Amino acid sequence: MERRSYGGPGLTGPAPTDLGRLLAGLGVEVPIRHAVSTVVDGPASAIQSAALEDAVAGHDLLAVAPTGSGKTLVFAIAVTHRLAGSPSVPGRPRAIVVAPTRELAVQNGEVLAEVGAGAGLRVATFVGGQPLATDRRSLVPPVDVAVGTPGRLSDLIRTGALSTVDVTVLVLDEADHLLGPSFGEQTAVLLEQCGDATLLSTTATADTVVEDGLRSRRPGLRIHRVDSPVDPGPSRSVAATGAPRRLVVVSAPDPDSCAVALASRCRRALFFVPRRDAVEPLRASIAATGVTAGGVAGSASPTRRAGAFADLASGTVRVLVSTDLAGRGLDLDGVGHVVHVGPPHSVQDLVHRSGRTGRGDDAAGVVAAIVRPSEVARISALAGEVGMTVEPVDFTGRDALRRIDELFGPEIALPRRRRESAPPARSRRPARSRVHRPKKKRRS
Repeated sequence: MERRSYGGPGLTGPAPTDLGRLLAGLGVEVPIRHAVSTVVDGPASAIQSAALEDAVAGHDLLAVAPTGSGKTLVFAIAVTHRLAGSPSVPGRPRAIVVAPTRELAVQNGEVLAEVGAGAGLRVATFVGGQPLATDRRSLVPPVDVAVGTPGRLSDLIRTGALSTVDVTVLVLDEADHLLGPSFGEQTAVLLEQCGDATLLSTTATADTVVEDGLRSRRPGLRIHRVDSPVDPGPSRSVAATGAPRRLVVVSAPDPDSCAVALASRCRRALFFVPRRDAVEPLRASIAATGVTAGGVAGSASPTRRAGAFADLASGTVRVLVSTDLAGRGLDLDGVGHVVHVGPPHSVQDLVHRSGRTGRGDDAAGVVAAIVRPSEVARISALAGEVGMTVEPVDFTGRDALRRIDELFGPEIALPRRRRESAPPARSRRPARSRVHRPKKKRRS
């Protein structure tokens, strides 16, 4: 097979396959292919080329690939192809898609609705934060694909509003998180209740524990793993597409103050903090410098969470301070900076948070971690586990400002505020006070 370069200098491999031709070769119907072309058009990604054949054929699989590499489209195409041409019964969907967060569930539902339109499928999303009665009413007409979070799907099944009798495809998006301590029990129940359904699971980080756990439930599980390309070198690390391959480790005795200083260099950035009670103090400190900043944590209402992400996407705010809530499922274009204020809790958090930049074909931005000197070794070890190169910076060093300018760019000048006009001068003449005189009673 001819091998020619793609994706920039230094990367070689077989020429990318056009996604439409790939689907035609797999027997996917024309209406579905047209629906897919409205979502994405052009060559198939590496994980799509590797996993779509088994997914469409109905094999149990685990797809492991960097964030933004097109894993959602893999199971969306497979689910639509499998369900096309058959009706569903009210309250008995034929496919269930599980995601760990509301944002990821909503995003999956939107993609499935667009692809499923090619087969006339009805997709409904069920997440927490809204009345259970509303979800029950949504299940009165037939629903082909039910997308939701583990807790809400479990509640609907427990109350009898949703039945798993007809489920032929079960999707676990972010399988490592769903099988972890937070959702492991609920996910295990869903896997047991849908024991005869085809399992399609995706994640950006899967170790042997996750693989063994899925294989114990599906012995014929097929694993497709697409690793990130090799490090493209310092000259291309910022401009490379795909998952970022470099981590700038900034050593500072006061990480919060350093984060405030770096915020003035960001046009669209995500700042991650380890605890929800740290969101508002950092947001307020950044906003006090004149940089527009928003904040959101897991305890926020669905409306507030959606509004915070929309503000960052529209440019209303330049910096969004968040917990790990924004680490998974957030698909924003043009995120130029991802800053970990303090070390992430795990290597999985490092990978998923960092993957908020460089989504799909977008250029990867700067990923930095602001830590205390005693934490540098730990964050460097986490970066080494996933093959990220470490760029150390001492925030208190002599050439710190020059290094910061090289890595993060110069400070962005704040827009000049219009000077407010002075209030009109008050007249020296005292205002006449009107004396209240009661009306005389007319005599009859």
